[in-house]
Amino acid sequence: MNKRRSRLAIVIDILETLMQGDINPTKLATIVNMPYDRLSSLLKELNEKGLVKITTVGKNKYVGITIKGVEVYKELKKVKELLESYGLI
Repeated sequence: MNKRRSRLAIVIDILETLMQGDINPTKLATIVNMPYDRLSSLLKELNEKGLVKITTVGKNKYVGITIKGVEVYKELKKVKELLESYGLI
């Protein structure tokens, strides 16, 4: 039986992927293994909170991580590792 990922795990996966550089949202959806429509709404929320930036170049969209997003990613990763060390997730 597959265990669903928590919202925390999904956000960490997204930010971790974006740490490698800007990426097309469709490719990001494939990498983080989630439907494009769900990813799109989450990216909109992360953009509104200033954690990611969405840019358009010609007909192509790209998503990148902001400085604030990098800071949040580092803190979330620490929290995740702490929770894992106690067997809580």
